[in-house]
Amino acid sequence: MIPSWVRGSLVLLVTFGTGVVIGFVAGRRQPAAMPANAMEPAVLLRTFDRELSLDSSQHERIARVLSNHQRVIDSAWVTVRPVVRSAIDSAQDEIVAILTADQKIKYHQLLRAAHPGMNQPGARR
Repeated sequence: MIPSWVRGSLVLLVTFGTGVVIGFVAGRRQPAAMPANAMEPAVLLRTFDRELSLDSSQHERIARVLSNHQRVIDSAWVTVRPVVRSAIDSAQDEIVAILTADQKIKYHQLLRAAHPGMNQPGARR
């Protein structure tokens, strides 16, 4: 028997992973029109509707699933966000350290275009 906290964690990870994949796919298909938060349940549901051609029953049932799990997901995200942000910042800093001066300028432009409003490498110092 799997403990309930393990099952809950697995549901959270699967939901988060699904959202990441869908956000990535949707971001590739809608470059400028993507909303600020691709992980928002309403955005996920619109993506599912479009990509999976959900019928109305499926739409409503999936909306309930997302709604039922949203509080746990939000709580977990608050906990992991600083760790994820730190890992992203470290990776960006290491990449910047490898690049030439001209490449760094282009890299920063790429980051700003892909993720408006995010911290830029080296900006934390």
